[in-house]
Amino acid sequence: MAKKENLFTGKTHQTRAEVGEFLMQLGEKVTNGQVTLRQAGDDLVLDLPANLGMKVKVTRKAKPANGSRVKLNLKLAWREGDQEEPLALG
Repeated sequence: MAKKENLFTGKTHQTRAEVGEFLMQLGEKVTNGQVTLRQAGDDLVLDLPANLGMKVKVTRKAKPANGSRVKLNLKLAWREGDQEEPLALG
């Protein structure tokens, strides 16, 4: 079985506007093909291939004591070394 290796973990609480700005900047970096993640002196540079898998998932966990917790997860996935260009007609 393949072993998972945690490369980076970042967690913070921000305003909705700050989160929106972060996501817009992330979108630009994904479009350009390279994402650098930084927190507390840790840097991780990701070179992205032309094609990525994307998954969006929303879950709700009911907690009677303090209300439900809703999560929105966005997952991007690719195989390292996969630089295949999309098929096109000439």
